[in-house]
Amino acid sequence: MEIVLALFVLMGGTIGISAFMKRRHVKESAPEVPCTGGEAKSGIRSCAVCGYRGEMKTWISSEVSPKILLVAGFLLGYVPGLIFLVMYWGKHKCPACGKVGKNAPSA
Repeated sequence: MEIVLALFVLMGGTIGISAFMKRRHVKESAPEVPCTGGEAKSGIRSCAVCGYRGEMKTWISSEVSPKILLVAGFLLGYVPGLIFLVMYWGKHKCPACGKVGKNAPSA
């Protein structure tokens, strides 16, 4: 049983590190493309709850509390942390009302 858990942790850690390195490499080498007037900016989103329209940051990368929950989930067991990560990965938080995942990209 301990061997299986150790394999899960090692595989998850190596996958996470390689994904982080690839993402960091892509961010550093990607050229900045200016946005013209007719195109929608990719960070502009509209909230379905309060009607706010503007830039929103992803919840896991911009807040401290989900990072703590994620680490605690992985420490308590691999599966709870993985479930939390899958549920909230890429969700945006509205800066006006604070709702997570209740928004859509603006056209």
